[in-house]
Amino acid sequence: MTNHERADQLLAEAAEIAGDMRRALERGGWNLAARRAQEVIELVVKGLLNEMGVEYPRTHDPAPVLVETIRRRQVKTDAAFLDWLTAQSGQLAKIRGPAFYLEIEVGEAEARSAVEAADRVLAFGQDLLRRLRAGR
Repeated sequence: MTNHERADQLLAEAAEIAGDMRRALERGGWNLAARRAQEVIELVVKGLLNEMGVEYPRTHDPAPVLVETIRRRQVKTDAAFLDWLTAQSGQLAKIRGPAFYLEIEVGEAEARSAVEAADRVLAFGQDLLRRLRAGR
């Protein structure tokens, strides 16, 4: 499997999990929605790293590596968004396990915020993938 094929597969999986995430949110499954949001962000970030030919770290928070790569390669991206992405990825990576195992209770507002973040990252990832492939 090539880097491009793996990137496509990871982003496709992220999109599918985003559907699960939204369904969990609709039925009031706040913990599961937050967990799925983290998975979406992780898969998008790892897909982009694959596309860029960078081996991603085997952690649940690979965003710092993506941000560093984007900055080092001077890929045109909003700096404030990259800072936000790093913060979102880190926060959701911290709660993913405890939320999944019901060791913490995620509230509705936090779950909605996580879902909005994941949707934003998915859209960013799809756009950046297109731009990388177009050579911009």
